[in-house]
Amino acid sequence: MERQILLIVLAILALGLAFNLHLSLAVMRRLRQERDSASAAAPRPGDAVAPVAARGLDARAWAPLLPVGQACALLFLSSKCPKCTSHLPELAAMLDEAAAAGLALRIASIEPAFRLRRFLAGTPLAAIARRLRLRDYRLLNPQFTAPAYLFVDHDGTVQAAGLVGDADWQGLREQLSGVAVVEVEAA
Repeated sequence: MERQILLIVLAILALGLAFNLHLSLAVMRRLRQERDSASAAAPRPGDAVAPVAARGLDARAWAPLLPVGQACALLFLSSKCPKCTSHLPELAAMLDEAAAAGLALRIASIEPAFRLRRFLAGTPLAAIARRLRLRDYRLLNPQFTAPAYLFVDHDGTVQAAGLVGDADWQGLREQLSGVAVVEVEAA
């Protein structure tokens, strides 16, 4: 009887040790994946943007994120980011100017649709929001930086990247304002 109890206890200990080893290896794999994704380089000027699929907030079908043959500004915003929230009025004001200049704006996100709708409520920005798969989002914004942008030309090549509000962003704002002024003068 004592021998059977001893064998049962040893079997339980062996199973506990195997389970502990399995969990430890899983944690190590996850840490390695996090380290690799954090060290992945963000796209830089001159890099080609990987073709990724996205879908709008109300769409079920996946479509290319970048419009074919058109320059695009990809915006990376987070509903949990106070700076992102403060930029929403500026981005909403840019929509018409960007359309007049032939520049597409896209908000790229991995957040759930309901959270994006709530975040963008009261602005026309929900129409340009696109949801991506996590692996595709990591190709474009591996450090999950927000508020950030990528300027992509009509060929799918990155022209500029950085944080919303930096010098390149201000240059875009000035160019778009200049386009709006020229159109008003022409009318």
